[in-house]
Amino acid sequence: MDLQLEVKHLSERQAVIEAKGRLTAVTAPAMKAHIRELVDGGWTEILCDLRAVAFLDSSGLAALVSGLKSVREHDGWLKLVGLTPQVATIFRLTMLDRVFETYSTVEAALSEGVPAAGGA
Repeated sequence: MDLQLEVKHLSERQAVIEAKGRLTAVTAPAMKAHIRELVDGGWTEILCDLRAVAFLDSSGLAALVSGLKSVREHDGWLKLVGLTPQVATIFRLTMLDRVFETYSTVEAALSEGVPAAGGA
């Protein structure tokens, strides 16, 4: 299954990228491009909703790290929402769970609620 990305603009600075499918070497450039387009357009508070991402590889991780770097350069943030158990394991194994803030829901991330287990 390919990766499907849908962007929802929440405010002048906030947006959600809903991802569905597999975030791999083949599809990671699309995620990276979506994040870059948002940042270039002024949306520097980005939530990546990964509830429907069944798998990600090192290229998918790299796309998210690149996005995090981009938003931080513009005094923004990138938070992850809804990591599946398999995806959460990858973040733990790579210790990126210490770098990214993770939340169980979009609402929790927006309200600065308590991060989900493993979140920063």
